[in-house]
Formats: sequence, C-alpha cells, structure tokens
Amino acid sequence: MKQIHLIIIFSIISNFTFGQINVDLIKKRVTENPQENFHSLMDIFRNNPSKLTQEELNQIYYGSKFVKNNYALKDYNHDYEEIWKKTSKKLSKDKAQKILMQAEEKYQKNPLNRYVLKEMINLYKAIGDNKKLDSIKIQIELTENTVKKSGDGKTELSPICVIYPADVLVQLERFSYVDRSKFEQKSKQLDDGSILTMYKMGNEVYYVKLVGGYF
Repeated sequence: MKQIHLIIIFSIISNFTFGQINVDLIKKRVTENPQENFHSLMDIFRNNPSKLTQEELNQIYYGSKFVKNNYALKDYNHDYEEIWKKTSKKLSKDKAQKILMQAEEKYQKNPLNRYVLKEMINLYKAIGDNKKLDSIKIQIELTENTVKKSGDGKTELSPICVIYPADVLVQLERFSYVDRSKFEQKSKQLDDGSILTMYKMGNEVYYVKLVGGYF
C-alpha cells in the first residue's frame, strides 16, 4: 500500500513539474487577441519579466511562433557583421557604447530571440550596466526554464517543446552516452503544424517537439 501511495504522489508531482504545452490553445489565443495574449505580456517581459506566471511565459514563448516576428533569425544574420559580431568579442566600454543604441533597438523588437539575449549580456557587461544585465539574465533563465518545464521528453505526450530548430539538436545532450551505431531518429508532422522528433540511443528515448514547425 505504501508503494502505491508513493507512485501516486510521484505522478502528481510530475504533473505539476511538467506541463504539456497546448499548442492549439496558445495559437488560438494569440491569433484571436494578440494584444492581450501576446503584446501586453511581451511588454511585461521586457520591463519586469519575473512578474509573469509560467502560463503567461508559455503563451508568449510558444505563441511567438504564430505572430509576426519583428526580429527573426534572418534579421539577426543580416545584422551580424554590423552589430552582433562585435558584441560576441570582448568589448571596451567605448566600443560597446557606440553600438549600444543599434543593439537595443533590435533587442526591443524581439527580446525572446535567444541569440540577441546572449549578445546583450556581453554588451551590458562591457558598459557596466548591472541593472539591465540582471534583467537579461532573468529573461534567459525564464525562457530556458520554460523549455525545461514543457515536458520530460520521455513520451510523445510529454515532449520537450522548443521554438528554434537548433534547440531540437541541443536535446541530444540529455543522453548519458553516445553510440552512433545505436542511434535512431524519426520525425513526423503533427496536426498543429509542429514537428515531433523521436531520438533513441540504445534504451534511452527522447521526444522533442518543434512548435509551429520550420518557419
């Protein structure tokens, strides 16, 4: 009886720890009322990210796949030579201040862009703006935890949910060992447009869901 109780308690804890991401509901909310279910929440994320609940973080993080992206990966790549290549190196305070206005303008367009967030860390470190540096660190932590809390990846019903194709492959680091001869990979498109990929290495299996697919 004690063992049964422990199993039930573990199941309840697991359900609270990992929340299945309802892509259809998130998409419905963000397309029907983007102001309330995305833009207003993004304003909070820009200025006081810790105020957002996990449900609200799920809404903006995964909902970003279904609204116009004002600063997508292609935009980052376009600006790389002019802005981001400079921030990826060690900067003097003077050099950092010269590109600060340009970088912040891009950052404000899409503070969910993980590549931009990491570059802003270097920029604010160089300038010595600890208040903004701490805010960026919180934003990175919240988005990374949103992915971690999306699912344990052990079954199709509890996949790890990501929004960047590159983050799909990052999940391979979860395997306890690497053996190419035992590696398997299978992908399928879901009704909501997402891509579900199964990775298998021996007896270990992980499911990763690219929300919204490759766009």
